[in-house]
Amino acid sequence: MMTRKDYIETAKILNKFSDSIDSHDFDNLIFEFSEWFASDNPRFDEQKFYDACVDDAKFLATLK
Repeated sequence: MMTRKDYIETAKILNKFSDSIDSHDFDNLIFEFSEWFASDNPRFDEQKFYDACVDDAKFLATLK
């Protein structure tokens, strides 16, 4: 099972490429990761993960 730390690091990596990848492809990539993570952990919050991938600074501020 993956941990919250794994989800956060994955979101940070994806966020770095948000401006380099076509927005439709980027959303699909986030969706695929979300589905995988949700199947691994029923408590996984797909919306929070999406927000972290799209707006890393806003998301990281919520962790403090």
